[in-house]
Amino acid sequence: MNVLVVGCGSIGKRHINNLIRLDDIHTIYVYTKAIHCQKDFNDNSKIKFIDSSTHSLNPPIPPLVKGGEGGFSDKPDFAIIANETHKHIDTAISLAESGINLFIEKPLSHSLKKMDVLIKIVKEKDLKVFVAYNLRFLKAMGFIKEQISKRTIGDLYFARIEVGQYLPQWRPDSDYRDSYSASKIKGGGAALDLSHEIDYMRYLFGDPSNWKVIKAKVSDLEIDSDDIFEGIYLYDNNFICSIHMDYLQIEKKRQIRIVGSAGTIICDFVKNEITVNGNNKSSVINDKNMFDINKTYTDEIMHFIESIKRDVEPAITLEDGLKVLRLLEDKNV
Repeated sequence: MNVLVVGCGSIGKRHINNLIRLDDIHTIYVYTKAIHCQKDFNDNSKIKFIDSSTHSLNPPIPPLVKGGEGGFSDKPDFAIIANETHKHIDTAISLAESGINLFIEKPLSHSLKKMDVLIKIVKEKDLKVFVAYNLRFLKAMGFIKEQISKRTIGDLYFARIEVGQYLPQWRPDSDYRDSYSASKIKGGGAALDLSHEIDYMRYLFGDPSNWKVIKAKVSDLEIDSDDIFEGIYLYDNNFICSIHMDYLQIEKKRQIRIVGSAGTIICDFVKNEITVNGNNKSSVINDKNMFDINKTYTDEIMHFIESIKRDVEPAITLEDGLKVLRLLEDKNV
């Protein structure tokens, strides 16, 4: 297979490194103007760079139109969209019009604008679309879901999901004020940046029936995006899930606590630890393999490749990505 990677920031580089190791991948086209990216991968025979300052992704994409020097020699089988969040939808629409399957980094977009256009094209051209919420592929997440299904902690009462990290510490080699996270118009903000928590809430518990959210900037960080998010999600069975996300905590935190009629499940994604108290038993699991983050990035790509080969819908669809965006706003907004 041939794959196009649009964008070469930290997540783009991670995907490129994982693609290089996959036998299914023949050619990796990297669409970027970043010189540092070309230096990092210049010696790899699988990679062909396409200068985004001189080549357009506007349809049609080759082989309908040959790219010539520095362009495409073969049409990509799928594209990984890993540029800035506010560029996701326009990039996706251009590539979809050329009949290219889409692997879109989370979040799907910074707004719902043009979403109907993308949905229409994808349906007309029968394309596969995957939204890359990789935490679903974490073994620890699968374990939690299994415990819920087994009713290890009985009827579910409530869950508390919390994630936070001090934004200036995220990318120590760069100024946080220059990052997309700092800019609302570029798709930054704690809510969008950390929306994994919304997706895995849906994965574990399904879709809520009602919800209320608050987004705000409460700190002195030099950003114009939200630095804190609170959401309350109510389910038809009276189960409640609350989600907190922020750019503020000096000590990094990512945790879920689920309380049921017969016990609790606590998963700490920073300490790599799961505690299960249920059925009159208590156990603590410290298996690093259950928290292998880089494996989730490889697994999600392999999953999408198989979805294309077998012509089946991937685990996280365009509709799933759209539902996350809706759950980041009040229900009737």
